[in-house]
Amino acid sequence: MTWSPGETVLLQETWRDRVWAARPMKVARDEGDFVALWFPKGTRWKAPTTPAGRPRAETRGERLATCLAQDEWAFVDASWDVDTLCLLRAGDWHAVWVSWLAPGEQWGWYVNLQEPFRRTTCGFATMDLALDVIIDVDGSWRWKDVDELESYVTHGVVDPGLAERLRVEGLSVVDRHRNGEWPFSDGWAAWTPDPSWSLPELPEGWDRLCRAR
Repeated sequence: MTWSPGETVLLQETWRDRVWAARPMKVARDEGDFVALWFPKGTRWKAPTTPAGRPRAETRGERLATCLAQDEWAFVDASWDVDTLCLLRAGDWHAVWVSWLAPGEQWGWYVNLQEPFRRTTCGFATMDLALDVIIDVDGSWRWKDVDELESYVTHGVVDPGLAERLRVEGLSVVDRHRNGEWPFSDGWAAWTPDPSWSLPELPEGWDRLCRAR
């Protein structure tokens, strides 16, 4: 079963059968093995943070890795800061995000290394794995959050073998961009949302793990 354009779905990041983060998104396209999700600026979502009463690590990577390793975190309200279309393909260990600073002004491409998406009764589930790639509009690229991945490995959240797989995955996407392959040659940079769409909102029960679909 697929979702229809304009429907609001819940994208949950999950860790050890618990919700790690929750984002409401609008479905732009759902073709079964390919999904495009709209995450507009101003959307309210839930992000993980250090629980009250526990020492707060100095860096974001250490904070997140400690929460995951100790299997304990709290949620904080967050507001997304840039219009973003998330492109996910079945089996890929990444999602490609295309973002706009203003209508028609592309920010660039963001490769989010993550677990392959799974369908749920609420929408979709995955898990962010810290490492990212930024590809600028001029074609230059760079790694992002290398230190966070190192913290995940140090705390046993990600094993060294998976960390290397993520690096290879990131480089393969950079090669696809260089060669003009999917999704970089498919017109997504010029995509615009339906003007009638309102901001997606978190549903009741966003913090409960949605069942597999």
